[in-house]
Amino acid sequence: MKFKHKNVLVYGMSVSGEWVSKLLLKLKANVFLYDDDRQKLKCKNIENCYLVQELNDNLISQFDFIVVSPAIEKDNKYLLSAKAQNIKIFSEIEFASQFCKDYVALTGTNGKTTTVELISAMLNKRYRAIACGNIGYPLSRAVLEKKKYIKVVEVSSFMLENADTFSPHVASVLNIEADHINRHKTMEEYTKLKYSIFKNIKPQDYIVVNLDGNVHPTKKCFVLTYSQKCMADAYLRNGYIYLHQNKIIAINELKIKGKHNLDNVMCAICFAYIYKISPSKIREALLNFSSEPFRIEEIGRINGIRFINDSKSTNISSTLACVESIKGSMILLLGGSKKGLDYKKLFSKLPKRVKSIVVYGEIADTLIEANENCFEIKKASDLRSAFDLAVANAMKNDNIVLSPATASYDQFSNYVERGKLFNMLVREYEVGTKKK
Repeated sequence: MKFKHKNVLVYGMSVSGEWVSKLLLKLKANVFLYDDDRQKLKCKNIENCYLVQELNDNLISQFDFIVVSPAIEKDNKYLLSAKAQNIKIFSEIEFASQFCKDYVALTGTNGKTTTVELISAMLNKRYRAIACGNIGYPLSRAVLEKKKYIKVVEVSSFMLENADTFSPHVASVLNIEADHINRHKTMEEYTKLKYSIFKNIKPQDYIVVNLDGNVHPTKKCFVLTYSQKCMADAYLRNGYIYLHQNKIIAINELKIKGKHNLDNVMCAICFAYIYKISPSKIREALLNFSSEPFRIEEIGRINGIRFINDSKSTNISSTLACVESIKGSMILLLGGSKKGLDYKKLFSKLPKRVKSIVVYGEIADTLIEANENCFEIKKASDLRSAFDLAVANAMKNDNIVLSPATASYDQFSNYVERGKLFNMLVREYEVGTKKK
């Protein structure tokens, strides 16, 4: 009843904006739509909503609430005007979470999508659960379509900017590494936002903590832990993952590879334990779980060259995790839009089995400067040109790896679009070799 007949502005017509509008309509609110990109506004056809062509302070004063897209920065002039007029601003996840009876949430710099998918797969062995949030399936949509499901919510730092009352039953921060500094300005602010997922944790709720990591929340609640180095609720010993005294699975049985994925698996196991999923059912879910698309995904082997698509790696630590998981020599494709990261850290940590690097896009010159002659490096204008350069210099048993270490917004809408182009280039190369 809180929103019935209220004037609500949905600011930002991304997929989350579309679904929050539909949820508001179901609540019988008066829904107004606005986007800084007028073309996006023209493309939307949500019945019974009002399109706002221009915003100003006077018009903002007419709204009772604003629900904002994660893409809109918190110092946006219209949001600052709304705050000055004491108008409540919701992030999409905070708004939608008011209508969830049972939800858990997870954030972090890397591994979020894999882990929420793992948690969902495990919970589905006993309940009905759905992975949602920052994975292209908004929480608002889950509320409308999967009303009785446990919501496993992936949360980005952008989403946490306007999430004052967001209160999951179980929460975790997988890791915190430098990312999105161009948006959050400082590492301290980025870290503060990640920690805010714990802000409303109650004594009867749970936090899941990596004992090997750099996230150490202090809240009076139940705590479960995991570790690759020491004893914890979920831990690693002699090549097996354990939950307390139960041997769950051997590392070599997992379809998802890499040291970083062991953390993701153990974190998910802790969530499953809280929901009383049996060790045998946890194991069953893990045996059937495959890696998500564009995350260290082998696309094929052609003429002895192995092609790896890791388009989802949009920061330094994620690219380093990818490279660490790949054996043998490689040609690494880096590039995209600027994020304000210090790429000297990337080049100082890359292993010598990276035989050469091809950079492209808006950030190419920044990467060349940060390299400081550590690696052989070539410059291309775009991903297609970078791919061609890599193939021209590859030898049998090399890996050609797309792991960009930054966002894709200079030349693509998102990492998925970038990943699809890489896959297409691999297929084109395969067809070309067969014609020769």
